[in-house]
Amino acid sequence: VIVNDLGEDSEAHAAKLIEVIILQCQDNMNAALPAIVQLMAQRFQREIVTSELRLMLLQVFIVILWLNPDRFFQTLNTVAANDPSTQSTIANFFNQWMTDCELFAGVHDRRICALGLCTLLRIDSKYYSAISNIVPKILPNCIHIYQGLIKTYQHNNDENSDGATDDDDDSVPSEIDDGEDENIQHDDEFLRKLKGKVPDHEMTGDGLGDDNDADNDDDSDFDIDETDLESYSTVLEANEDIDEFQIFCESL
Repeated sequence: VIVNDLGEDSEAHAAKLIEVIILQCQDNMNAALPAIVQLMAQRFQREIVTSELRLMLLQVFIVILWLNPDRFFQTLNTVAANDPSTQSTIANFFNQWMTDCELFAGVHDRRICALGLCTLLRIDSKYYSAISNIVPKILPNCIHIYQGLIKTYQHNNDENSDGATDDDDDSVPSEIDDGEDENIQHDDEFLRKLKGKVPDHEMTGDGLGDDNDADNDDDSDFDIDETDLESYSTVLEANEDIDEFQIFCESL
């Protein structure tokens, strides 16, 4: 589908299926990773009109990075050496990712982006030269992604609570609201600590800094609803032990 130019919607769904397979099979996919990375890199070389396709291609790279950073960089080097036409695309991957971080939407896509960013935060020093030019952008993008995640989680909790109140008595909603208030306070505290890790000069430019209170409260800055491609179920949703907030704290 991706090589035959059947339309960007079909290509995005094909890339999503590849992501799902990589997440499901993980280490069993090692032999296929060079061909997958080469395919994604070659597609980047042709015109991409929709951000949906571009994000899905990026997401395949990010998933491979998160699952095994060593394998990721080995694969990039192998593909670039065997197919010189992909070298510029591979070299530009991190810059493109940082530029497009604000476009990730829904829960799953933001979680993948967050887990990838956390991987960069704790990357082995031997790979630092590959990401040195985007290091100042990692934490500001973490803030944007985690803000979006928190708003989306809160939105989903509100919707679930609204549905539950139709069948429950008046005493139950108040208990739910109390719990949600605690979660919101915890999330706000998390964001304050996160922002405290980023120097002020890194929070300006690129639309990440100088936010006033109105901007922070405006959900229009964040795409709350899930994307069509999030209807795919992956092992990430099935594994409750993967907590992107805890992983971020451990990555600092």
